[in-house]
Amino acid sequence: MLRKVEKSAKSLNEALSDAAEELGVKAEELDYEVIRETGKGLLGRLLTGKEVVISAWVKAEAEKEESKASKEKPAAKKTENKAENISDKKADKVQESAKQESKPAENSGEEHRAPKSSGRKIATVVPADAVAQARDFVAELLRLMGFEDIKLNVKIGNNGSTIDIDVSGEKMGLLIGKRGETINSVQYLTGLYVNHGRNEYIKVNIDTENYRRKREETLVRLAHSLERRAIRENQSITLEPMNANERRIIHSALQNNPNITTYSVGNEPNRKVVVAPKK
Repeated sequence: MLRKVEKSAKSLNEALSDAAEELGVKAEELDYEVIRETGKGLLGRLLTGKEVVISAWVKAEAEKEESKASKEKPAAKKTENKAENISDKKADKVQESAKQESKPAENSGEEHRAPKSSGRKIATVVPADAVAQARDFVAELLRLMGFEDIKLNVKIGNNGSTIDIDVSGEKMGLLIGKRGETINSVQYLTGLYVNHGRNEYIKVNIDTENYRRKREETLVRLAHSLERRAIRENQSITLEPMNANERRIIHSALQNNPNITTYSVGNEPNRKVVVAPKK
């Protein structure tokens, strides 16, 4: 049975991250359909204050269902061919029976086959103009924010499917902001700008001074510390609000411990991870 989840968020990136968290996979492994997209904003082509509602599913599971459905159809034809070798009267009955048997298989395949997406699929190849747009937008945005003499190292990552921008310069702590709020906002706005009007969604990653890696390492250490505490005290522990990507890191860090379970509670932007001992 193909698993599907419906998620709403301020951006497609956040909605995909939430869906990936619930389905237990990476966002790159999902396919999706945009159900609703509302809101308009400023900064030229940039959309702000928007809401995106998507239906998402795991691509590998959808392909498996399609393969299963395609194997069922030849079996129905084979039954009909056998019917032709029986007497005319019996053949009619057998053929009719074969047709009736073949219908559920076909219908089942249609029910589980992933629908054609009316939204944007995740890009597998980043076009050159998107890279230039991302670079120019980040440079101008940081200039307006008061950052001077910055350098941007822009490259295509994740086997050609993401735009990775590393920022260097003075006062990078201000760019990071409290718990990464500022740099996450810059990344969010850049993603909106680059993806506006495109058929395929391009993921943009912005980092400085290895903040992302350091933050992930901090979260993993925190997860294991709370893991030990939850077992020792035999009670659940609720973390501070985190974005979808950071919640995924916590879930992933503890997923192999048979004595611990993790889940998320609350609504964005105050959604939190709970670490609890299994009963």
